[in-house]
Order: sequence, then structure tokens, then C-alpha cells
Amino acid sequence: MKKRLALLSVIIVLAIVMTTMLSACAVEGSPDMLGIGSMNFGQRLVTGLLVFVMGLGMVFVVLILLIIIIKVVAYLQQLPAIMAAKKAKEVPVVEEVKEIPAPVQVAESSDEEEVVAAITAAIAVYYGCAAVEMSDLPFRVRSIREIK
Repeated sequence: MKKRLALLSVIIVLAIVMTTMLSACAVEGSPDMLGIGSMNFGQRLVTGLLVFVMGLGMVFVVLILLIIIIKVVAYLQQLPAIMAAKKAKEVPVVEEVKEIPAPVQVAESSDEEEVVAAITAAIAVYYGCAAVEMSDLPFRVRSIREIK
């Protein structure tokens, strides 16, 4: 959508410029300002070729200007992305990484009673009970099963 709007605005500006140039170049007086009526065939041919070459040259000059204007507009539309890419390429300063302690390895216990005691102690710590007896807890651990 932005590209179409930019292209349309460029075409409108060029149409206004061309209209202004044509109105400024209006020739007043007789239509035979070049004196073509008094020329022989060879002179008329040379004058016609000269007008043809000038017109063709003007068309190519305007086409080249259109291409340049379109390239500039396309570059201006991509400019924010280019600036963002340059900022992304900048290397941020990284502070020294502190060593992360290795995770504690839990020794596997083959004794089920030790596992039950560890889980019960963790629950007691969670509820804030420091007493050895846990009769005041709202529940009691009777068995522990692995959930698959």
C-alpha cells in the first residue's frame, strides 16, 4: 500500500512539473517559427530528424529520472529496516558471566522408608511444624506411589 501511494505521488508530481514546463514553453506567433515553409526537402528532413531526436532524447531523460526517483523512494522506505539492522549488528557489551553452581545430585535411595521420611519432613517444613510428632497436621502421609 505504501509503495503504491509513493508511486502515485511521484507520478502526480511529475505530471505537474511537465504541465508547468509545457505551459512555460508556449510559442507565441505564427506556427511556422522554424521557417519550414521556405525550406527545401533536405532541410525539412534534417529539421524533422532533429526534432525526432530531441523528442526521443527527452523521453529517455524523463524515463531515467523516473527510475531514479522510484529507486530513491524505495530506498527511503527501506531506511528504517536498514537502521534497525545496523543497530542489531552492534555488539552489546557483555559483563563477565558468574559461575552457576552445579545442581545438587540427589542420591537414589533404595529404602522406601527414607523417601517417605524425606517427603514427610518437606511437608512439615512447608507447614511450619518443628515438632517430631505431626499429629496437628490436617493430614497424614500413609503411602507414597509413583504416578505414571
